[in-house]
Formats: sequence, C-alpha cells, structure tokens
Amino acid sequence: MALSPQREEFNRRLIKDKRLRLKLLSDPGNGVARKFNLVYKFPEDLRNVYRSFGVDLQKFNGDDSWTLPMPARFVIDRSGVIRSADVNADYTIRPEPEETIKVLRCLSEEYAGAQDFPACLRAAGLRGTDMGHHIEGR
Repeated sequence: MALSPQREEFNRRLIKDKRLRLKLLSDPGNGVARKFNLVYKFPEDLRNVYRSFGVDLQKFNGDDSWTLPMPARFVIDRSGVIRSADVNADYTIRPEPEETIKVLRCLSEEYAGAQDFPACLRAAGLRGTDMGHHIEGR
C-alpha cells in the first residue's frame, strides 16, 4: 500500500497510466505523513522552480500548503508493531524493493518460528533492526 497527498482523481490516473498493482490511498493535507513527522514544506524559491516546470502542487494535492511527504517505507506486523522503517529527506534515496522483500521474509520466518526478527535482518545484511513501536488507533 502507498499513500500520496494527491487528490483521488490523480491517484486513479496514476494507477491506470503506470499500471500499478498496489493500493494507492489519498492522504489529504498529508495528515498521516504529519503523524509520522514526514512532511516537507517547500520554501518559496523552490516553489517558483517547480512552477517554472509546470508543476502545480495546489492542483494535484487540493490545497495550498506546498508540502509533500518524505519518501518512507514502514513494515508493520499484524499486531500493529512497526518492525522496520526507512526514511530519507533526499527523495532520490529510497530502499530497494529487494530490501523490502527481505524484511517481509524475515517477518514471515519469525511468525513461522524459524528465527527471531532482528537476527534475520542482520543475517540478510540489512542495517535496520526491530523498531518495536506500536501503531495506535488500529
């Protein structure tokens, strides 16, 4: 699942145009992103750069906040515990999909009783560890 501050109509178009097979949910006003402290507010000079390229965040996001979420990946287990998190303010640095798959495999192995989750992450060569934070309001 992915979250975007874009309005539903633009999310639907993106799913269709890119033939995405994941759920893309709208996060109006970056409400969820704010709860995770992931919101980046564009300074005025950068807004002007984006405008010069024809990027209209107000149109796509439906508000005039000029904010976007930082790219983040959270793996949350069935009981609502954050098991792994990756966030980087540099939008060009993102976890590789293979890393996400390794984390999910470790989580699956833990539930199957093969080994504990942090040890599995280390064995898979991942720098993350078990976050152990519970998501409220599930």
